[in-house]
Amino acid sequence: MPDGRPGSSKATWRDLGRARRAALSDREQDRRDRGWERTGFREVRRTGAGTVALYLSRPGEPATVGLAARLAGAGLTVLAPVLTDGAGHGIHDPAWARFDADRLRDGLWGIPEPDGPVLGPDALIRADLVICSAIWVDRNGHRVGTGGGWYDRALAGSGYRSGGGHRLDSGRHPVAPVWAMVDESEVVPALPHDRWDIRVDAALTPSGLLPLAVSEAATPAE
Repeated sequence: MPDGRPGSSKATWRDLGRARRAALSDREQDRRDRGWERTGFREVRRTGAGTVALYLSRPGEPATVGLAARLAGAGLTVLAPVLTDGAGHGIHDPAWARFDADRLRDGLWGIPEPDGPVLGPDALIRADLVICSAIWVDRNGHRVGTGGGWYDRALAGSGYRSGGGHRLDSGRHPVAPVWAMVDESEVVPALPHDRWDIRVDAALTPSGLLPLAVSEAATPAE
């Protein structure tokens, strides 16, 4: 397995992670997905969050639509990413909309998205908790995602800084934690990272929530 030192690229980790996920049996993927939904619902409710920003999954990713529906059914506001203008054209700036299980449409790359009023990047300020996608995370909170940089742009545009989801300014929630949804086997000692990467506070796995040590001493890859 690659390591997090210079020379070990995010692309290498990304390719490895995708290959590992693609090799999972349907039975194992279903077991993990049921664990994520059960554990995610429990851990979110424990935080007391009223508004949760949660990505909506496509095939091959940890499934989240069921979790979003359960949270919304329990009275929470769930904000989900919007990647298109509703006519199939991608939009560059991060946008959000309120999740409604009965009003979803196909977005880019087969990713479902809410079909409702679109909120701008600042909508994330309303969130008490952010759950983002990832392929890997390391013990210092560095994350390797799908490579588009969407979440880094979304978080940075809402006042987060690299180093664990802490806001720079007077947002409504001084510390809104960021969790990445990964399997236990996808939490590793170190990953390559850049200075602008925004780290996550915890890994949400099928069996529980794993807090990560967001160390300011971690050195970015060059």
